Amino acid sequence: MFDTNLKKYRERAGFTFESLSERVNQLLGTKFNKSTARTWENGANPKIKVISAIAEILNIPEQYLFNDSEDVINKIVSNKMPDLKNIVEHTKKISLLDGYAGAGSLGIVNQTSSVVFIDKYIIKKKFRDSNIKGLTVIGDSMKPYVDTGDIVLFVPTNDYDQLTDGKYIISTMAGTQLKNLSFRSNGDILISSCNKAYPDELIKFEETQESIEINGIVVGRILMN
Repeated sequence: MFDTNLKKYRERAGFTFESLSERVNQLLGTKFNKSTARTWENGANPKIKVISAIAEILNIPEQYLFNDSEDVINKIVSNKMPDLKNIVEHTKKISLLDGYAGAGSLGIVNQTSSVVFIDKYIIKKKFRDSNIKGLTVIGDSMKPYVDTGDIVLFVPTNDYDQLTDGKYIISTMAGTQLKNLSFRSNGDILISSCNKAYPDELIKFEETQESIEINGIVVGRILMN
């Protein structure tokens, strides 16, 4: 756990192996080789004072390097920052996927993700306990709902069996997209945008399996701009 958490928080803070080793040397007056941080992420166990220095440099509690589960984070905040306890109780940890949901632009999603905490009340109530994921939007076809740089929150479709009209993350020939879907009684699917400058597209029932894959239903958004 230490090696994987160190890698996650090092990369999130923008440190290379070399730059992290250099900062530890500056803080402790040590003479670690510039590639020492690489050995820490390959299973080597640094001394307690080094772990404390790493946590200070990365601006995280030491416990996060060993266990950054939601329970641990809540306990740390409750003990060290009791005024934030109520705020933490209203948060939810989600996976922010690496990539983009295209909204008039090409969208692509990679396999990696980072963890972020959000206010659970921005999510539709019935989905707050679901496996929610986040994806950054690129393009303006879903304005004014979201614009480039905003984050859309969605539940994978295998967590939601009965599909109704609404906003969805889909995969098409144009990549991963954020669109409005309307399901017709004959099996056709109408794909539309919030920005009416973009034309609608009707997918016939016999074309749906080849033309569109529904990845998830949108349950909330984070407006960044």
